[in-house]
Amino acid sequence: MKNLPQICVDTTDAFITTERFGTREEVIRWIKEVVIDNKVTIIISRSDTETGKRGRSNKIIFGCDKGGKHKITNSGTQSASKKCGCPFKIRSTPAKDGSGWKIDVKCGLHNHGLPDRLEGHSFIGRLTTDEKQHVADLAKRHVPPRHILFSLQDRYPENVTRITQVYKHKSVIQKEIRGPRSEIQHLFKHIEDGGYVYWSRKKDDSEVVREIFWAHPDSTHYGWKLSGLVMRLSMVNGCINLSKHVLRVDYVGTNRKICGCTLRTSYGLPCACDLGRYTLGGIPIPIDVVHVHWRKLTMEVELEVGEDDGSEVDMTSAMDELWRRFRSLDVIGKRALKSRVCELAYPTMTPLCPPPEKLKTKGGVKKKGKNQQNMMFIGILRIMNGNCGFRVIASLHGYGEDGWPMVRRELGLEIIDKDRSTLYDKLFSNRLSEVRESLMIESFGSQPPEKWLSLPDMGYLIANHYNVVLVCLGNPCMTFFPMTSSHSPNVSIYCIGFVKHNHWVQVNMKEGFPLLPVTLDWKKFRSHTSTTWMLGFAGRMQHWQLLTPVLA
Repeated sequence: MKNLPQICVDTTDAFITTERFGTREEVIRWIKEVVIDNKVTIIISRSDTETGKRGRSNKIIFGCDKGGKHKITNSGTQSASKKCGCPFKIRSTPAKDGSGWKIDVKCGLHNHGLPDRLEGHSFIGRLTTDEKQHVADLAKRHVPPRHILFSLQDRYPENVTRITQVYKHKSVIQKEIRGPRSEIQHLFKHIEDGGYVYWSRKKDDSEVVREIFWAHPDSTHYGWKLSGLVMRLSMVNGCINLSKHVLRVDYVGTNRKICGCTLRTSYGLPCACDLGRYTLGGIPIPIDVVHVHWRKLTMEVELEVGEDDGSEVDMTSAMDELWRRFRSLDVIGKRALKSRVCELAYPTMTPLCPPPEKLKTKGGVKKKGKNQQNMMFIGILRIMNGNCGFRVIASLHGYGEDGWPMVRRELGLEIIDKDRSTLYDKLFSNRLSEVRESLMIESFGSQPPEKWLSLPDMGYLIANHYNVVLVCLGNPCMTFFPMTSSHSPNVSIYCIGFVKHNHWVQVNMKEGFPLLPVTLDWKKFRSHTSTTWMLGFAGRMQHWQLLTPVLA
């Protein structure tokens, strides 16, 4: 206690209790509640279970996450260590009279200040038993982690878990399901259970897998080859549309002598003169003029009733040949053949393994130096083509990049929402129809500039509809808060950047980055309730104002 610095926070009274707890889980739950109320960052520094051995008794020791010795590196870069030798310590053990677990505060002092918020802290964000079960139930239904987190926050308002804990618990669940099997063995088990056809290749002579291909048995009947015949058939309202051999229609017309009708007589498909007559008459090609052979889901010969004698699936001769070959081989050859047979017979016991080094598919190159934290904390993840602005929002919201049409549709519905019609009438004035029209497209291809995501118009719609904070880096730089809801401490912050005057990208920002100024129209038209957004983020917005002269 003698070497404590000038900063000294005493939390002893908050943790003193005479209450007895039935289990160690109840102890942890009570400590967690006190921690949240007092904004104390602690961890479980030790947890023992009585085993009968010396020194192993039932106890839990809680310490501050800043306990321990601060580590200093010689690399010249700023150390990430946050330890400062904090003496805080709480011990919980079963009472000798058998009344339950008791809590003893050994030291309730902290030699540092307490944080303003606890969101994301390892101990506070730890999932309870009920929360873990909720994550497991949603994961089995293939609910994305982002939506699992939203569901947790709705069901348990006091929950401050972050997306990292959800991913970690999903990984634990997957490992439990997989059991002792490797990832490749577990994959082959699913393939086998589903009755899929599959092939795999190894890398050189090793057991490292190079390629795996699998397909459902029904899918293998949908593709076939015919020498000299290239066509594409598409079903349209009970008719067939031939996209090729059509090239001959221009000079054949309806003349059968020039046509020769080879395609119809040899392959059972409409020939050029047939297509000419359909074209002149404006008639779609009837399905009946295409031979039934081309309308089957399988190319195998159909067997008559009672005709199947089992000869086509009999493997007796093949197995006899396999045994004959096995006996004729030397020891090395027998081992090689046995290995190949075992891969077919025991796919879930395969020795194949994934490549030892996983490819890095995301993340930017980190810059080292003293001014690293003053470089706007930006790391561009990836550039998206096409409807890039809406792709970025779709990706951030958990829809995936291909969900951009859904974002366009939802924003289109937002602008005509009857509950916010007055707001958008004031906000967009006589431009309301123009903004709405920019969200409507006729095709999924590239869009003209007037259909791109534009700010500030789309910024208001995105923040309002998804109830998020939208931060835009570009020209101009601005922040969009929701205009009708009140401040939420667990709100998601979407950060996007506009580059090269024509492209939107997703930007990854460090935790607690400074917030850019809000727009004047937000201050003018926002509801009274939404004023709390400015109050909730006041510190981060002031940080930006202090940083602006430095960046300039």
